[in-house]
Amino acid sequence: MSEPAPLLPLLADLDRAVRAGRIADLPRLLPPLGAAAGRLARDLEDARDEAARSRLLLDRTLRVTLAEGLGPVADELLDALLAVVGARRGFVGLAEGEGWVLHTARNLERADLLDPEKLVSRTIIDRVLQTGVSVVSDDATEDIGTRSIVTLALRSVVCFPLRHGPRRLGFVYLDDPATEGLFDESSVAAVQAWLPLLGAALARATEQAETPALPGVLTRSPAMHAVLAELARVARFSAPILLTGETGTGKSLVARQVHVASPRAKGPFVHLNCGAIPESLLEAELFGAEAGAYTGAKTRRMGKFEAAEGGTLFLDELDAMPVACQVKLLVALQERAITRLGGNAAIPVDVRVVAAMGSDPFAAIAAGRLREDLYYRLAVFVARLPALRERREDIPLLAAHVLARTRERYGLPVTALSEAAERSLVAHDWPGNVRELENALDRAALLSRDGIIERLSLGGAAPTADGVLRRLQSAATALADAMDRREALRDLGVARAFAGALLAELTARHGVEGAFRFLRRDDEVRARNHQRTYTREVSRLQTLAGLLGEPWVSP
Repeated sequence: MSEPAPLLPLLADLDRAVRAGRIADLPRLLPPLGAAAGRLARDLEDARDEAARSRLLLDRTLRVTLAEGLGPVADELLDALLAVVGARRGFVGLAEGEGWVLHTARNLERADLLDPEKLVSRTIIDRVLQTGVSVVSDDATEDIGTRSIVTLALRSVVCFPLRHGPRRLGFVYLDDPATEGLFDESSVAAVQAWLPLLGAALARATEQAETPALPGVLTRSPAMHAVLAELARVARFSAPILLTGETGTGKSLVARQVHVASPRAKGPFVHLNCGAIPESLLEAELFGAEAGAYTGAKTRRMGKFEAAEGGTLFLDELDAMPVACQVKLLVALQERAITRLGGNAAIPVDVRVVAAMGSDPFAAIAAGRLREDLYYRLAVFVARLPALRERREDIPLLAAHVLARTRERYGLPVTALSEAAERSLVAHDWPGNVRELENALDRAALLSRDGIIERLSLGGAAPTADGVLRRLQSAATALADAMDRREALRDLGVARAFAGALLAELTARHGVEGAFRFLRRDDEVRARNHQRTYTREVSRLQTLAGLLGEPWVSP
């Protein structure tokens, strides 16, 4: 079919025929004129579509460019492509080794993505990762015809590679199980031209994710990155820091990295586990002792404070320190001076103290294990390290690091996890956190055959809150953390709402009388300042959770 003639010459011919009264020429002139007008209408529609697409691309470009963090960038990137091409579902995969890992999805379940015969074509994904060339199909069942495509009965499929220069970052996969010809040529062409910008944004976010604010801490978790970024800023100063979090979350590692990132990095880093020293020896271990201070003390002994002069003293398991010793620690922090056991002279010390504890500070105060005045002296900056189950995206990264170290330590051949083993790692709750992960992987690597870990022996999960209660605790923890960081968010009414919800769960388990026995209101609370009130409300939540025998994740 030939192209319609240009509209303007046809209009000129029509005008001349009408002016000259050549009515007989009209049947000859009108059909091409109609065809030209139709083409003009289509061109105008295409122009409007292109203008709308350009506005959409500009808006989405700004969102992708301004997003901070790997998660937000991937979210904006996926939403942008879904909007531009009009797809119903899709996901972003990030390249990892020779394979890939799911990062962000829309209208797809993670379990489905791990099964190549479920909802997506692994064949197309593998092809795009290997070649770096987009795959676009209006009818995948006819064009590609692989087993997974036929089984899935996919109609419209598109998969775009995400690259930054020679670096392979991952891909975006979009499909529609029902609509044929969904991805029109102009939309795909616009995305193709847009891919370098998207790749650059993703590369920037990936580099930031792979380079945390405190080098030496492996993480991809936005929650962990946020904590590390704050610690990196505080590290520049000599203010005390209190690290909280479950056992095995890496408090010792983070404390050391705070020291490395501080102006005291050239000074010593001295680690003292307060729970590993007998009570009778802890004071001398911490502050030193003069000759004759106790039986067997024949010479003067330097304590950890003096050993850490000009550097950092890390006090782990702070709540295991005897209360009498806590009093002397409080004085040392206030006066910046110590007195050796058996001595009288005050010795000035220039030491930055980083403390850590696995239990919740307010619960420890309520139980009499931690002095409240010492807590407020140390808690100039409090950082809670999230548990491993709260940052599951870190599990594959940490597993690869642990296996590499295990291979080197024991001289093992190349060891890798099967897909099933990796899925079991990600699904496990890890009550022992990174320490438990290391133990499980070390054991599995030593027992593996042919370098492949097919299954892992994972202990039963620690008792955790079930159903509604667990979600309440998780939400309350996030609320308490946000309130602690930003005074404007300290809403007593919200905190009480969580207490009420926990009370309802408590009542269902123990009856009304048993529940209210542990929620007696004290009018004195209302008279105290806002921070103090907030502290009391969070403490009530912890008391309720403790009564249920459920672990409370400390804020």
